Amino acid sequence: EVARWRFQSITGVDPATLSPRPVAALDRNQQIQQQVLWERWTEFRVQQVTSFVETISGTLRRQRPGLVMSAAVFANPEHERLQRIQQDWGTWARASYLDWIVLMSYAADTSGFERLVQPWLVNESFGSALVIPGIRLLNLSNAATVDQMQASRDLPTPGYALFAAADLNAELNTMLAQTQASARNRGQLGPATPYAMAASRYAALQREWSWLLTQQRLWMDRNALEPWIGQVNDLGSEFDALAQEPSRRHLENVKAGLARVRTPLNQGVLVDTANSSYRLRSWQHRLTAIEQLLTHGESTQP
Repeated sequence: EVARWRFQSITGVDPATLSPRPVAALDRNQQIQQQVLWERWTEFRVQQVTSFVETISGTLRRQRPGLVMSAAVFANPEHERLQRIQQDWGTWARASYLDWIVLMSYAADTSGFERLVQPWLVNESFGSALVIPGIRLLNLSNAATVDQMQASRDLPTPGYALFAAADLNAELNTMLAQTQASARNRGQLGPATPYAMAASRYAALQREWSWLLTQQRLWMDRNALEPWIGQVNDLGSEFDALAQEPSRRHLENVKAGLARVRTPLNQGVLVDTANSSYRLRSWQHRLTAIEQLLTHGESTQP
């Protein structure tokens, strides 16, 4: 009612009388005017919601510096989302009102899941905010859950969210616990900072590349291969240094090293696997996710 009153005080029109669809009783000019007013009403409500998010973000961060702000949002196409629920979360992310955006990308199968998340994860950029997909566990088989988790790992996103804890069954919980136990056995206690997360992600790529090289299933020109292996290993050391002692110098070294490692993967590399094109694409996506973590870390860490 407050938004309705404010809009009417600005335009002189009660938004309750507006409709997004043409009204047959109106002539052409009146229909055009009605459409223009409806768009203004939609824009007004979008701005009201965004202003609320901005105010809450600023207030809480002043009260608690370092607070991590997140929101669960709809993954619908932007025009549909703005028209129906006025949720302009892309602006919230790019303006750094939030640290994390969790997509409510709930789907019964992996194909539907990927259709929901790929437009946002592959085709868009959101500054220092991290955008991650959400997987709804309710009525989803463990096999489908694991498949969506794997799809997330191969997309340019730093992680995924499982919704909700109440739907986490014993079998899936055991599998996740074993995964964490494997990480602990490798000496990883669970990365707690963006830079440590980036280092952990890169170490996983290093292990994959190392295995493929050992099995002679990753090839590139001989003159390029040895320098590339050296660059891969040097970058691993730079990531460790950045995670342990964050600094501008270490960050710039990592960024430069990433560019050197990434370039050969765009051309002249062959992978002997059944899904080689998918594997190469997933490497690029995972490197993008690492870059996102670095950007986020740059905005939140010294």
